[in-house]
Amino acid sequence: MKFSIWGANLAGGFLRSRIDQCTDGSLEYNRKLVHLAEELDIDSILFPTRYTGTIGGNATDEGQLDPISVITALASETKKIHFIAAVLPGFIHPSTLAKISSTIDVISNGRFHINLVSGWFKEEQEMFGIEWIKHDERYKRSSEYLEVLKGLWTSDGFSFRGNYYHIKNASLSPKPVQKPYPAIYQGGNSKDAQEMAGRFSDFYFMNGAPIEELKEQILSVSSVAEKYGRDIKFAVNAFVIARENTTIAYDEYQNIINHADDIAISQFNNKKETLGMWRNATSISDLIANNEGFRTGLIGSYEDVAKKIDQLKQIGVHKVLLTFRHPLKELPNFYTNVVPQLQATQVQ
Repeated sequence: MKFSIWGANLAGGFLRSRIDQCTDGSLEYNRKLVHLAEELDIDSILFPTRYTGTIGGNATDEGQLDPISVITALASETKKIHFIAAVLPGFIHPSTLAKISSTIDVISNGRFHINLVSGWFKEEQEMFGIEWIKHDERYKRSSEYLEVLKGLWTSDGFSFRGNYYHIKNASLSPKPVQKPYPAIYQGGNSKDAQEMAGRFSDFYFMNGAPIEELKEQILSVSSVAEKYGRDIKFAVNAFVIARENTTIAYDEYQNIINHADDIAISQFNNKKETLGMWRNATSISDLIANNEGFRTGLIGSYEDVAKKIDQLKQIGVHKVLLTFRHPLKELPNFYTNVVPQLQATQVQ
């Protein structure tokens, strides 16, 4: 099993709760986080994108650092960790992203990826003059977006004519270091999202969910990929509370729930416009952690968490995207107490 972590380019933390948590979104904090992740041999770090607001419920004046800019700043300081930048198609033309991506892939010697986010935050896009289009059209646009990206990354004299993008005999150089192109990550739980992932993406990012829900998504996307002669890998989001014993872990979890930020949760519910994401989030606890992180169930003793991760591996999950209240403290704890148990299971 490989692990990714969330970058903290958005200030405010990852919990919609008034509990104490790390809310630092500065470049210096992200530098510390990336260097720690590299030291622990974490596979990758995902930097989200947001043009307004936060993920957690904590008010902050720090704002949102652009993920691509942060990655560019940190890529030359590292040697192993892979960087994933979330991208909204409406804000960046695919030819622009193709050029930027190729450049960062050269800078990082083949460690840059994108996470294409078709968009669920209507207010954010309209605020900046981005036309808000219907759900199915957003995924049609995203599909064209990926076709253009791949074409420019892999071909010279590339042409494309779709409903959203027209490219005529275009070439970009240099091409990405990774061949045939940098891996593409994509989320979204709707049928449109799953169809797009099966056809065009390399990793399908799933919101946190119980095993049975994850198995259904994996089966659905895999069947689409099979129709097109493709293989696809799967990653799942999870908020981790791994402690010395189960009682301590669940006491902390309950404390987070008890301090739920009802206003932030209500605002989030009112702003999201999506057909698939969060459709099974029915309780307050489902919405407190970013991307339904608590629903994956990585809460308990070190042994409990290791067993649950092994279950995720058994159903076909290739990577877990980890979130913590205090990453700089909890990541070393996770790698000291949880990861060795996973490695011991693999040896057996």
